[in-house]
Amino acid sequence: MISTPEDYQNGQIILVEKPLHWTSFQAVNKLKYLLINKVGLPKKFKIGHAGTLDPLATGLLLICTGKFTKRISELQGQIKRSEFGLTFNSVTDKGGLLVSDVVILNISVQFTKSE
Repeated sequence: MISTPEDYQNGQIILVEKPLHWTSFQAVNKLKYLLINKVGLPKKFKIGHAGTLDPLATGLLLICTGKFTKRISELQGQIKRSEFGLTFNSVTDKGGLLVSDVVILNISVQFTKSE
């Protein structure tokens, strides 16, 4: 289903896979630019993200539009999980492409809201 400008102003939660080296602010601005220029939203509309991801991390960024921006604090209070791995002995060819590596450790951590 394709969303209309009115849908975004009434409120949408958009799930974005944040690229490496982008800040959460940059991801929101890129989406805002696309919504203005491709969907036809006005230059001033409500948009924001529910939590900041480090620029050196990739992951799911929740971006809210319109009336759903009021739900950001509710979304930030939900359970979160982080996963990361540690790799040693990576070997690349002359072009920088990964040839082989040895994964040493994979960790998953779940964060809950403390009352």
